[in-house]
Amino acid sequence: MNWQIIFNPFVLAIVMTIVLAIVFWRIWPEPLARFFMLLERRRGRLQRRWKTSGETDWHYLEGGHGEPLVLLHGFNADATHFCQVARLLSPHFRIIAPDLPGFGDTRIGQTTSYRIEDTADQILAWLDDLGIREFYLGGNSMGGYLAVAIARRAPERVRALWLLAPGGLRNAKLSAVMEEVAEERHNPLVIRNYHDFERLLDYCFVRPPWIPLPLARFLADRSARVAVRAQRIFDAIRYDSSPLEEIAAGLTTPALVIWGQSDQVLHVDGAAQMEKLMPDCKTLVLPSIGHLPMLEAPRTTAEAWIGFTESLARQEQQA
Repeated sequence: MNWQIIFNPFVLAIVMTIVLAIVFWRIWPEPLARFFMLLERRRGRLQRRWKTSGETDWHYLEGGHGEPLVLLHGFNADATHFCQVARLLSPHFRIIAPDLPGFGDTRIGQTTSYRIEDTADQILAWLDDLGIREFYLGGNSMGGYLAVAIARRAPERVRALWLLAPGGLRNAKLSAVMEEVAEERHNPLVIRNYHDFERLLDYCFVRPPWIPLPLARFLADRSARVAVRAQRIFDAIRYDSSPLEEIAAGLTTPALVIWGQSDQVLHVDGAAQMEKLMPDCKTLVLPSIGHLPMLEAPRTTAEAWIGFTESLARQEQQA
C-alpha cells in the first residue's frame, strides 16, 4: 500500500470535503438548509426581523416599498412561502410576512390559544406594536382564514384582502386531503417524518418544485418535532373556531380570491362559495395549479394582485 498517497495533503483535503459534504447534506442538514433559506430571502428582497408582542416573540420577513402588505402563510408552513411573490411585489408594497404562532421561528408563550379568532387578535396586537395601522392583507390556506377573521374584527384597518385558497369553509366539497381527515385515516397536513413531508408535497403541487435535500430534511424534521402541537392547532382550527362561512358572510372588504383548479388540499369549489359570501369579491381560478399558487405560479399570482389593487385605487380616485 502506498502510504504517501493516503497521507498526501491534497488527497486528504478531497476526502475530508467529501465526508463533510455527506454529513451536511444528509446527517446534519440544518446549516445548509439555513443557507438555502437565506438565498431564498435574498431573492425575495426580504430581511429577517423580530418583535416581541405579549407572550410571543415574532419572527417575520420584511422588505419592499409602499403601502404595507401583510402576508400570512398556511398550516405547517412559514413566511418563506412568500419569497417568490415578494420579489415581484416589493417595488409596489412594503411586505411584512410573519411566521405564525406555532410555526417557523416564532416563539410562543405558555398560554397561547390557537383558535382562529384568538390568533387574529394576536396578529392585530403585533401590528399595533409595529406601528402599522392600515394595511393590505393576504393569506394562503389557514392564513387566508386568519385574514378574513382579521378583516371582520378590524374592517377599518384592512384595505383589501388577497385570499389564496383560504381554509375554514365547512360546507365546501371535500378535497383528497380533507377526505382522509374526515374519515380519520390520516391527517396529511401533520408531518411526522420525511415520508409524510414528501407525501404532502405531492398533495400541494401539480408540479412539485425542486427542494435541495438538506432543506427538505430540515423542514420535515422541524415539522416532526412539533407534530403533537400541530395536531392541537389543527383541532383548534377545525373544532373550536368559527367557520369561514360565518366570518366572511356579508363582509364588504374588497377581496381577490385565487384558487388552483387542481388543489387537492382544499377543494376549488370554495372559490365560488367565497364569491357568494362576500359582496365585493372577485375570483380567479388557475388551471393546472395546486394549493400554493404563490409558489407554483408566482408571476401570475402577483400580477393579478397588483392589477386588483390598481383597479381599487382608480375607483377611489373616481369616487
